Amino acid sequence: MATNAELARLGVTGALYVAPLGTVAPVDMSAWPSGWTDLGYISDDGVTESLNEDKQDFVPWQSATPIRTEVTSSVQTFSATLWESKAATISLFYRVPESDMVVTGSAPNQVVSFTQAGKPKRDTRAFGVDVVDGTYHRRIVLPLAEVTERGDVVYKSDSLIGYECTITAYPGSDGFSVKRMFKEGWLPAA
Repeated sequence: MATNAELARLGVTGALYVAPLGTVAPVDMSAWPSGWTDLGYISDDGVTESLNEDKQDFVPWQSATPIRTEVTSSVQTFSATLWESKAATISLFYRVPESDMVVTGSAPNQVVSFTQAGKPKRDTRAFGVDVVDGTYHRRIVLPLAEVTERGDVVYKSDSLIGYECTITAYPGSDGFSVKRMFKEGWLPAA
C-alpha cells in the first residue's frame, strides 16, 4: 500500500465570495475578477461542504439484494457563519439588495435601514470558495446559488454576532452547478 503524507490537506484558511449572477468567474487560481465581494471573516468552524443524495434501489422479485441503484436527487450545499457585519453580509443574510438600503445622517453618525414585509423574494447569486493550506489551493465556483437556510442571530456579550448561512448550488447557464479547481501537487493518472 502506497501512502503519501504530503498529500494530506487541511483547510487552514480561505474566503467565501459572492457576486451578481453572470459575473465573470476566475478560470484558474489568479485573483478574483472585479465584481466579486469577499464576505470577510468566517467563524472558526470554517466552510462545510455537504452532498445530500437520495437513491432508489431496484430489487428484483427473485432476489433480496438490489441489482441497481439510481441517484434520484443530488443537492450540494456549502455552510458558513459570517462574522463581519457589513453591507454585503447583511444584504445576503436578509435577502435585501444593497440598493434598497437607505442611508440617513452624515458621517460618522450615518444610519443604514431597510424594511422587510411579505413573502421574501428569491435572491440567486454567484458564489466562490477558496481553501488554502500553505502553497496548496482549492477553489470552488457556484455560478448559480442562493442562501436556502439561515441560522439564528444571537446577541450576547460572550460571542460574536454571526450570520449562519447554507448556500445551495443549482445548475447554471453552462449546465453545471459546481466547478472545482485544485492546485495541490497531484495530477490525474495519465
